[in-house]
Amino acid sequence: MPYASASLVPIPPGVTDAQAIMVSDVLPTAWFGAKLAEIRTGDTVAVFGAGPVGQMAILSAYLQGAGRVIAVDHNTDRLALAQTQHAEIVNFDAEDPVATIQELTGGIGVDRVIDAVGVDAERPAGTSGEQAQQFDAERQQAAPETNEQDGQWVPGDAPSQVSRWAAEAVAKAGTIGIIGVYPQTISTYPIGVVMNKKLTVKTGNCNHRHYMPGLLRLVAEGGVDPALLLTETEPMTDVMAAYREFDLRRPGWVKVALNPAA
Repeated sequence: MPYASASLVPIPPGVTDAQAIMVSDVLPTAWFGAKLAEIRTGDTVAVFGAGPVGQMAILSAYLQGAGRVIAVDHNTDRLALAQTQHAEIVNFDAEDPVATIQELTGGIGVDRVIDAVGVDAERPAGTSGEQAQQFDAERQQAAPETNEQDGQWVPGDAPSQVSRWAAEAVAKAGTIGIIGVYPQTISTYPIGVVMNKKLTVKTGNCNHRHYMPGLLRLVAEGGVDPALLLTETEPMTDVMAAYREFDLRRPGWVKVALNPAA
């Protein structure tokens, strides 16, 4: 294996394969997002996106000192999973997430935000008019070519939605950590809100290798079990079927492992 001496990480005794595979990507990315957000003891943190990385971001926020975590999504099963991690939940199809976060924080806003969604954000139910037109234009810019097939592989229809919510929901002088992916084709960002609220915004690609040894030790010591998010194990021969189910956000499909031996 090329560069094995610099890239491989020994797995401590007691760490299962299911736990280790989650430390290869999902948990380090989430941990990195919490680091970017500069979470301090007692902070109130909003996590936008309750998918696999978002769920691990909730956990990471608590482990790094957060006193409260508010998870924002619209998939009810993923919000229910966030509740099992003691997160307060906001369904953006049922309520305005910014207004709800303001209410939950006494009008102050959260101290930190982790954006675990990125460009693939989905607009709230009922979005129309000028805002819908703006999202349509952003989507065309972000994904001028798509490969939609029978209602699948459809890009998110609100590329800047979470970046706007994040800037509006965080308190003055707060911090936003972005681990959701934004391609270079995206040029829309609420810079005016960010500047006038004196916000700090940090983002980038995670250096997984940097965080893996420490996180593996944390798992080995029983401090966290990332395998709890591994909800499906499918044979390698069914890889396309598994991707289709995951793309449709089937209830209960949070994270999928493929078993080459099956």
